[in-house]
Amino acid sequence: MPTKLPPKPYKTVQQQLDTYKQRGLIVDDNKKALGYLRTIGYYRLSGYAYVFRQVMPDGTVDNAFEPNSHFQDIKALYMFDKKLRQLALDALERIEVAMRVRIADRLGSFDSLAHLDEQYFDDKVRHADWVARYEAVIAREKHSDFVKHHQQYYHDIPVWAGCELWDFGAMSILYKIMRRADKEAIAKYYRLPSAKLLETQLHAFNLIRNISAHHGRLWNRHVVFKASLKGLEPEFQRFDPAKVLLYFCLMQRMLTFICPNSTWGQRFLDTLDEFPQMSNNKVSLEQFGLPKSMSLADLKAWRLWR
Repeated sequence: MPTKLPPKPYKTVQQQLDTYKQRGLIVDDNKKALGYLRTIGYYRLSGYAYVFRQVMPDGTVDNAFEPNSHFQDIKALYMFDKKLRQLALDALERIEVAMRVRIADRLGSFDSLAHLDEQYFDDKVRHADWVARYEAVIAREKHSDFVKHHQQYYHDIPVWAGCELWDFGAMSILYKIMRRADKEAIAKYYRLPSAKLLETQLHAFNLIRNISAHHGRLWNRHVVFKASLKGLEPEFQRFDPAKVLLYFCLMQRMLTFICPNSTWGQRFLDTLDEFPQMSNNKVSLEQFGLPKSMSLADLKAWRLWR
């Protein structure tokens, strides 16, 4: 086990900016740069600054910046990523709500309280854990008008109402542990060849949603849990499942079934069009997941976006 180092010493905002300069970053406007460091933070910006650092012949990343790297380029990449997070949250809100309804409709057709009955689930242990967490949410929300109304007039909350209490994670876990035939019926609605694809997509979507909701970095993010693409349209096979761009394409695919007249896809493509031109040309959409064999024009021509 490597020896652990003590925490780095505190630096003032001015010292942070001086560190950037000492490492070769060009700062065109000191006042603006100091303002960004005060409101965004050195550590937060470092995630975007990383791609501007020099890569050594042995593959290690040096502290020094590539020649002609500007602080304003880091800020522009940060703002681009902010737009990506907003788009992700917009799409995933619609997907979350639509999936809640699909699951509740399927379970509700068997019993109004099917979500609490283990017979409708293949994984009994995980279902018991899910119910415990669900009941904890109800207890936490006991003063809300919605929960108070149901507890006052009914013994339990039916699945078509209770689904309003599920967050994305609860929804995706419930889908995962449902009976296979029920999962396949829902996946079929989205013209997916198997429930496994929808299951893995929801898991990956949940991770991206959590990153976005907590203002994390999507740009150049390595996706730890990779969605299955087996049996999907050939165009999807060209994308790297470890890169975030694929998941925006998968979001668009689901939105074509949920809200076919949505402008979300066009807004996403417009955002890619606005990708900032970097001074040293060391940063590109390839780092976001655009395949080397595909141009932005090729991506936009894909019928997925029509």
